[in-house]
Amino acid sequence: MKKLERQERILESASKLFAEKRFDEVLMEEVAQEAGVGKGTLYRYFCTKEDLYFAVIFAGIAQLKDQLHAAAATVEDPLVQLEKALRAIVTFLSRNRFFFRLMTIEESKSEKPKSEFRQRWKQERGELLAAIGAVLQRGGDSGVFEIRHLNTEAQILLGMVRSVLRFNEDNLGPDEIVSEILRIFLGGVLKK
Repeated sequence: MKKLERQERILESASKLFAEKRFDEVLMEEVAQEAGVGKGTLYRYFCTKEDLYFAVIFAGIAQLKDQLHAAAATVEDPLVQLEKALRAIVTFLSRNRFFFRLMTIEESKSEKPKSEFRQRWKQERGELLAAIGAVLQRGGDSGVFEIRHLNTEAQILLGMVRSVLRFNEDNLGPDEIVSEILRIFLGGVLKK
């Protein structure tokens, strides 16, 4: 097995286990067994469980940011860009529930970043919000959106996604989630 394939397999296995259990309940032996590698091999790639845990988080957020940038860069119309960006976020988080859960856990801990990992998480989260903000800003620059507080508006949009995915009591599919979030984010619920 090639080195990169082995590392990806370890990250995939760790993602699954961290999504199913709390950090302190996941054992490195379990990750090694799930990945089909020896414990020594696992430690060659990741010195500690915290290294592995944050590698999972950073790999996921990098993938999400890549998909967000790709979706937003494909068209000129700000409304279509926003829809594509939102669809990329909803689709990614729907398909990667484990990452969504890990993101939610880290959100609650990242207010006071104590470790280098948590500082990087805060930076990565900021970059994700900046990518969302860039889509909104393009719409503002073209006169389609009224942008008053870019960072807050990006946080609200991401918060809407997280809230619907977390609770989704109406059992909406990804397309319905995107449609509802766009409707409410762009026009509100006030009957016109």
